[in-house]
Order: sequence, then C-alpha cells, then structure tokens
Amino acid sequence: MTPTSPASPPDAAPRSTRGGWLWRWTKRLLLVAAVGVALIVLGAVGVYVHFSQGLPSVEALRTYQLPQVTKVRCADGSVCAEYFMPQGRRTVVRMEHLPAHVRNAFLAAEDADFYKHEGLDFFGIVRAGVKNLIPGSRKSGASTLTQQVVKNMLLTPERSLNRKIREWILTPRVEQALTKDEILSLYINQVYYGQGRNGIEEAALYYFGKHAADLTLGEAAVLAGTVQSPNRINPEKNIVKAKQRQRYVLGQMAGQGFAPRAEVDKELEKPIVLAPRPPAEPGAYYAEEIRRTLVARYGEQAVLTGGLRVDIAMVPKLQALADDAVRKGLEAVDRRQGYRGPVGTLAAERFERLKPLLTRQIEEAGRRQKEGSSVADLTSLASTEAPPQPEEEAPLETPAAEVEEDATLSPDEKLVHAVQLAPLKDGLRVAGYVTQVEDKKARVDLVGRVAEIPFASVTWAKVNGKAPGKMSDVMKVGDIVRVRILRVLPAPALLEATLDQVPLVQGGLVVIDPKDRHVVALVGGYDFERSPFNRATQARRQPGSSFKPFIYGAALGSGRYTPISTVNDAPEAIRDPYTGQTWKPQNYERAFDGPITLRTALTRSKNTVSVRLIEAITPAAAIEFARRAGIQSPLPENLTLALGTGEVSILEEANAYATLQANGRYAEPLMLLKVTDTSGRVVEEHQPAFEEKLPPAVAYLTTSLMRSVVEEGTARAVTELNRPAAGKTGTTNQNRDTWFSGYTADWVASAWVGFDDHSPLGSSETGGRAPLPIWLEFMRGAHQGLPSRDFDMPPGVVQTRIDPATGLLAGNSVPGRMESFLEGTQPTAEAPPPGHVSESDFFLQEGSRGL
Repeated sequence: MTPTSPASPPDAAPRSTRGGWLWRWTKRLLLVAAVGVALIVLGAVGVYVHFSQGLPSVEALRTYQLPQVTKVRCADGSVCAEYFMPQGRRTVVRMEHLPAHVRNAFLAAEDADFYKHEGLDFFGIVRAGVKNLIPGSRKSGASTLTQQVVKNMLLTPERSLNRKIREWILTPRVEQALTKDEILSLYINQVYYGQGRNGIEEAALYYFGKHAADLTLGEAAVLAGTVQSPNRINPEKNIVKAKQRQRYVLGQMAGQGFAPRAEVDKELEKPIVLAPRPPAEPGAYYAEEIRRTLVARYGEQAVLTGGLRVDIAMVPKLQALADDAVRKGLEAVDRRQGYRGPVGTLAAERFERLKPLLTRQIEEAGRRQKEGSSVADLTSLASTEAPPQPEEEAPLETPAAEVEEDATLSPDEKLVHAVQLAPLKDGLRVAGYVTQVEDKKARVDLVGRVAEIPFASVTWAKVNGKAPGKMSDVMKVGDIVRVRILRVLPAPALLEATLDQVPLVQGGLVVIDPKDRHVVALVGGYDFERSPFNRATQARRQPGSSFKPFIYGAALGSGRYTPISTVNDAPEAIRDPYTGQTWKPQNYERAFDGPITLRTALTRSKNTVSVRLIEAITPAAAIEFARRAGIQSPLPENLTLALGTGEVSILEEANAYATLQANGRYAEPLMLLKVTDTSGRVVEEHQPAFEEKLPPAVAYLTTSLMRSVVEEGTARAVTELNRPAAGKTGTTNQNRDTWFSGYTADWVASAWVGFDDHSPLGSSETGGRAPLPIWLEFMRGAHQGLPSRDFDMPPGVVQTRIDPATGLLAGNSVPGRMESFLEGTQPTAEAPPPGHVSESDFFLQEGSRGL
C-alpha cells in the first residue's frame, strides 16, 4: 500500500506576496533615506568643519573700534579739518542718542524682522533662491542686518558660495556674542552712504547739515534707503532715485508699524531738501601741517582711523584773511611777470560734439542741487589726445554692477565726466572756450553761460615783454583760457569777466598772536591742491635785510652802540677773516651816504653799515642774539650773515620777530594745542612757556629802530594802518627772495615771495613791492575794530629829546625829537645853538662810538 500526503483542506487559498513586497520596499526606502540623511548630516558637518577653518573670531566685535575720522577744531570751536582713510570718513554715534524713527527706518529698509529672528531668515533664503532660478527675474538676496555686519566686518564683499557659507556659519555666532542693539549699532555706524561718507553721523552732516540725532522721519528714510546702492541712490548723485527709494522705505515703515501712517503720508510728497555745500575750509596748509605733526607722533593709522579730537590755534576768520592776502599778492606779482598764454586749445568740431554732453551734465547738476545755475571748468579739455579718466569713487562696499556701468561709457562721456562743474557766482575762476575775438572784446563759452572779456581788462597780459595792442594779441578762437567772473547777470545777458592766470610765483605768510604765541594763521603757498609743499614751515630761504634787526639788536645789546651812534656808509673792500675771501659790500640802490646813525642806516637798509656792525660785534654775537630770539636754522658764521645769507623758515622768522615785539620774551610758536582720544582722555596739551631770552630794553630799542623803517623808510606803505607798527623789508641777491616781517601791538606776521626754483623775480620786485602788500592786506583786515595801541616800554629805557643834527640834548634854542636809549647811554651834553658847531665836528666826536 503506497503512503499518501495529507490532503489539503478544500477551502485553503494560495498565500499572497503583495504585503511582503511592500514591506521589503518600505524597508529599502527607509534605509536609503536614513543613509541619505546620514550623508547629508555628515556632509553638512563636513562643510561646517571645512568652512569653519580660519574663520575670524566674533568675540573681537565686542571690543571692535570702527575707524573714525579725526576732527580738528579751530580757536572758535568750529571743525576746520578732518583726517580719514580714503574709503571714507566716519564718526561713531551711540545708539541711545538716536531717535526711534531713525533706527526703525533701517529696519524697515533692510530687515523688518531683525528683532525676531536669530540672525538667519530661512524663509527669505528659500524665497530668494527660488526667485533667482527663474529666468529673467530680478536677482535678490535675503541677507539680514546681522549677515551684512558679518560680510562687511568679518569677511569680504565678494559674491561666491564659499563666502556665503562662511557668512551663514558666522551669523549665529555673532547673534550669540552681541545684543541686537549692538549689532544694529555696528551696522548703522559702519555702512557706506555714498560721497565718501561712512556711518550715519557723517552722512547726516553731509547731506542734511545736521547731526544724526536731529534727522526727521523723511531724512532718516532717505539715508536708510541710500545704503542699498550708495553710489547710485544717494540724493546728491540722483535725487529722483533717492526719492523713489525713500517712498519705499516710508511705505515699509507704515506697513510694519514702525511709524504712524499719518506722519508717513506727510513725508511722502515732501521734496528732499539737501543742505547747501559748505564753503571750502580755510587753511589747507595749516591743516596739513597739523596732520604731519600728528602722524609723526602717533602714526598714520591712529590719525586716520583713531577718531582723535584735536584743538589748534588757527582763527578761521584770520586764516581766511591770510589766504586771501597771499592769493591777491601773488596774482599781482604774476601779472607783472606777463601772460603765459592759454591752458590749451580745442578743435571747434570736437567742442561742438562735447558741448551737448556737458550741457546735460550741467542740467542734471542743477536738478540735483537746487542751487541755481552752474558752468563747466574746461581745464581738463585742454589736451584731448589722451582723455583723462574720471576718478572712481570706490569704497569697500561699492557694488560690482556700478563699476561695470562705467566701462560702458564712450571716450567722449569719460572726458565729460572729468570736467568739473562750478556754481555760478561773482569771483568764480574757471577755464572756458574762446568762440569770438574782436579788437576790443572776446567771448568765452563756459557751457551754460557765455562770458565777455573787454580788452581794457587784459592790458596787463604782456606777451614776450610787449603790451598787447588788440585782443587778438592775447587770444584766438579755439583757445581754452582761464577767466574770472566779475559780475553775474541774469540770463541771457553775458557774464562780465576778465582774463585770469594761475601764478607760478609762490609765497607764504605766518601770523602769530604775541601774547600767547598762537599761530593764528599760516599760508604755505598759492594753492594747496596744486602744490601741497608748505613754504611756511618746510622751506628755508635767505631772509636778506629782514635779518638785519637781529644784527642791530646785538649791536645795541653790546653796549657799544645807541640808536644815534654813527657808522660810515662808504664802499670798502673787506677781507672776511672767517672765510678768507675779500669782498666789497654794496647797497641795494648803489648809493652811499657817508657817516649816518644806526637809525638812519636801518631805515635805508644800508648793507655796508650792517657789515661794519657785524665785523665789530662778531658773527657769533649776532648768531647768539638771533638764536635767543627764535632763529633755529643753521647760520653762517661769517660777515655775509650781515646781509641775511643764512636760510630760515617763515615760521621761525615770524616767531623771532614776536620775541622782539614782546620785549625779549620768547616762547615756542603754538599750532597744536590739545589732543583728546575717543574716550575723552587728554593725550597732550600745550600752553605757552615764556622765557626772557633778550634784555627787554634792547628788544624795545630794536623795535624803535624798525618803527623808523615803517615811518620813513622802505616800508612806508604800512603807515596806512594808522597805528604804531615796526618791521623790516628784505631782498636778496638778484631778487630771488623777498620778505617783509613786522608787527603791531596786536599781531606779528612774516611774508615771503619767490620762485620755488630760486629764479629771480625781476629787478623791480623787492621786499617792499612783493611781500609787503600781502602783509598789509592781512593787517588791514585783522585790525578792523581794534583800537590803536602803542608798544609797551619796559624799564631800562629812557626817552630824551635830542638834536638830530648833533645827537646831543636839545636845548631850548634847538628844535629836537624824542629818541630812546638804554638807561645810562643817553647823551648828557646839551647841543649848542645853531651855527656854533658843524656836523663834521659832531661826527668826529661821536664816530668812535660806532666803527
């Protein structure tokens, strides 16, 4: 019997495989997902670890000091200079000093949820990523304020995935290290606002002429909107775009609840009103001298980024007078030198092609500034073979797109962009294009207006030493010439103008307040922008006869001479024992007067007398006297010193004269008074430290001699001041250096005129003709409203009425004049009545008192 398998139940169905299959695939997918997640996590960790390498520490932001502008305050408390990095100027303002609407404007413009997120806006990142993938869509980002702080202060502004990842890593760290207010403060104070201004304080001062704490709602919205694209949206560059952006920010402020809708609506239609551009700060040479001094003491980095507060002795009103006096004086000398011709020429067809571009640029400037009409200074068009490239404003935060736009400019557009525009006003100096020349007049196109120059105003323009006979002797059509606007008349009338020229001759002026030795004004040249070399402090030039007061002072101090001692003014060959050379001193006018008094000799600036004096007292004695007065430069120890052959700076001569004015009291000249750091700590402070270096009576007698120079000698023009004054002119060999130094009871000043290359000025240019008008022009303005005061006479001086003919005491029968003497040196004998003694007998009696 064969065995059989058990029979299956008749109702059993076949086993289903669907559930097993689904389960197997689910497990597989879960495994893959787990692996994927693990890989993503591992990848993210790897990316995080990789990009975390070498990242800057965010802890540094806690104590980070933003670079700040160093501000210089003048004697009147005004800010008269600023030193900063080329990237822009910045003054940090504390967050608690800013009103809420200023802070909220930036939140509305850049990051409305700033106080809600933890540094990264993940929804915004995804939204921006999707939007950037859509073809033709406008690219956008999703950077929070914290991310922007990270980018600008810890990383670089490059556009790359690597930089973005590092930014994402650092942002949460910054949020943990700093409070929200600290982050917002860094952002507002760090970001760029265009026109070379970093930080809201400097932006507010520049655009609106007020501190950030005083900004209105509308003004705050303008600045908050500017930071998106500071070179294109700033209100000075494009006020239309600035207004559009402001409206967007205001709308965001209302929508986010940062400002009441009623206040926003009021601001929406208001025009943006910019502050007028302040006038140029006076004293560019003074400011640069202070900068060089600070850099020498603290280093360039501290000066340009340290936010120092510096007090200086400059008085802006007096400095402006000094700047103007030097400018006028040098222009007068330059005109006497003759006309050097046009600054260049330009073909008519080239000018006609450029003119429409220039016109549009002027019209746009007028719309932006709302300050009236402007004209073009065509100096940069004088040579068009290689068009000058406009200087790009490229701060650290300049968007790349803006730089690319400039690359699309045509050569003509680039040339036009290099042309400077100037607001039209009386006294404006620009270069224009000559379009018409007639015998008695010419017309110059300034692009925007036309100026007419009458021939009568250009008769000074000698060419090759010859005076012009008609206008065509001076200019021709196609010339680019400099003009000065004399009178602005309403359009379409022609502007009244005259031919202008930038001097080649240079000069300087230093003014000191003798009571505290403050240098109240200092000018080192005609134009700082053209030549920053400071001739007042950096140059050493021969003082010529302006050094003679120190020779005469030493002679008086020796006790061997009085103001009426006689010295023979006569030609004589002298062997200089100090050099071994024989020479024959000559007077400037080549005339000799025989025996004359010291007073007369200095009044007439007699070289022979100065040489005889220094020969008698020795050069060493003269040098010692000059040193005690304040001359510090090396001086030649030989007889030529009597003619001022040593080289001195204008500043040290002015201060040495101040010692004479102050009756022998010496102190260092003070320009830098105080330096304070950002915390308010005084780093250095200076007060005058007076010392009696010269006998007061001797210094007073020297002043007395120089008063005769002003009243009767080579500086008689000074009598126009109608007050006691003393001074001395100086003219060196071949008229290479010309000086006038002098003082009143209120101010001491020294002026110099010459060429930088030591070329002769010309035989007619002397100390009384070139620098003295500069000195006088300044003094005329500086003394307005001041009472006339005489010099203080110290103890040890006696004044006696003498007979000028004999030098003896004037009796009742002899007319006399007052003369000053050191006590004990005055004459004791009385002059006989007229006719009882001859002048030659007097000189025989008195000649031994002065060789």
